[in-house]
Amino acid sequence: MENKLALINGIGVTMDEQNRSCQAVYIKNGVILKIGTSLEIKILAEKEQASIIDLAGKTFLPGLHDCHVHMMSTGLSAIGIDLYHCRSINEVLETLTKEKTNNHQEWIFGNRLDESRLAEKRPPTASELDVCFKDRPVYLVDRGLHYTQVNTIALEMIAFAEDEAGLSRDQAGNLTGRLHSQANSHARKYFFDKMTREQRETAIRHTAQTAVEMGVTTIHAMEGGDLSSDQDIPVFLDIIEDLPVHVVLHWCATKVADAVEKGLKIIGTDILLDGSIGSRTAAFKEPYADDQQAVGELYYSDEWVTDYIENAHKAGLQTGFHAIGQRAISQVLNCLERALNRFPVADHRFRIEHFGFPDQRDIRRAASLGAVISTQPAFTYLRGGPDSVYAERLGEKRNRRAYPLREFLDAGIVVSGGSDSNVTPINPILGIHAAVNPPYRQNAISPAAALRLFTIDGAFTAREEKVRGSLTPGKAGDITVLDQNPLAVAPDAIKDIEVMMTIYQGKIVFEK
Repeated sequence: MENKLALINGIGVTMDEQNRSCQAVYIKNGVILKIGTSLEIKILAEKEQASIIDLAGKTFLPGLHDCHVHMMSTGLSAIGIDLYHCRSINEVLETLTKEKTNNHQEWIFGNRLDESRLAEKRPPTASELDVCFKDRPVYLVDRGLHYTQVNTIALEMIAFAEDEAGLSRDQAGNLTGRLHSQANSHARKYFFDKMTREQRETAIRHTAQTAVEMGVTTIHAMEGGDLSSDQDIPVFLDIIEDLPVHVVLHWCATKVADAVEKGLKIIGTDILLDGSIGSRTAAFKEPYADDQQAVGELYYSDEWVTDYIENAHKAGLQTGFHAIGQRAISQVLNCLERALNRFPVADHRFRIEHFGFPDQRDIRRAASLGAVISTQPAFTYLRGGPDSVYAERLGEKRNRRAYPLREFLDAGIVVSGGSDSNVTPINPILGIHAAVNPPYRQNAISPAAALRLFTIDGAFTAREEKVRGSLTPGKAGDITVLDQNPLAVAPDAIKDIEVMMTIYQGKIVFEK
């Protein structure tokens, strides 16, 4: 049965340089057939007996992208205990005690723990958790996903090696239950591998539904590897065509052959070269302002990273890495340069996720090497600026240069926008607002440039600009309808725009 839909009497922002605006669009069998005036589209739709929606002056755009989502982790947040509101260790313990399930076979799972918001500026230790939960394992996830906090029984069940990297100890040499690096990956794998297939599917579908309610029609999903569980990948592949959103699956695996065997076109991109600002694990040359002993961590050697990039390119796969701190950014660019010297690739679109604190030299190098940047404007909007955790961790000078989007675009780099959900919420309207209204004005970009991050340039960073990202005949019939035009409202009011409808492949998947 044919699927035919027309939208008329709207304000169309096409993101197509050849035809920038329109009043109406006609979608047939999931593909944009024609854009134009309301009259001509209405005549065509009536002739073809298509459904017609009168937008009555609302704005419609190419379906919005979120170019960095942890779908499994985001979905799990719906079944975990949210700790973001907590302002002290005691409040964390009270929240866990109040919200825990009565099924003693289940681990107590807390998420969005943000130690910068706690009075003690640290998570509860294993011994503090033991007071309330001596016989039941506790697994708490940092808001930035860069460390895990567990209690003693969980430590015993996971069974770490005595010398495993990332095990934190107190001055007496006792394990605190805070897990970084390899220990964090080990714990995450242990926890996520215990999930059933039904739980995995429920989590994925929850995130997909959350996304379409926020106007998202394409997700770049960072899954598997050390981020969750490789057992998630078959579930994604089984249901991906049945989701109400287009998912570009990034398997964060370390073996190129595995991605090739699954028929994927991209590998890695969120394999962590360093950590995060909140956990003081993003790698810098200079110490953290609030801890002179901390400079962050690099998790992989130059040799391993270079070989990985080269092997991915030889297999015809797009690839990339997570790099936030200046030292990690220099490392990944050094390795990319070496890999391209060994095995040149003309249009590799190597992705650097985040690219938070590059120096000007590395911004120029990223441009000259043909890297693309997948970044998160809401990071600095929600956590940057004066009197923020970024200011506390990094000091004013570095904080002012956090995620300098204006410099990226001026250098000619293609940049895409995302949320890193569940670090910040899936909300591209907030992302656009944040890019236009950052804490420091020198990093601001225009509304039109910000909209590109979440549409056509988002598609470009996934090699999909020929099939989605603009309202162009022949491209996917993915459309987001808003109550106001982000290019016409006052810049400081973009965040207040509401999603009225989300259309994926010509079908309405959300309507307000």
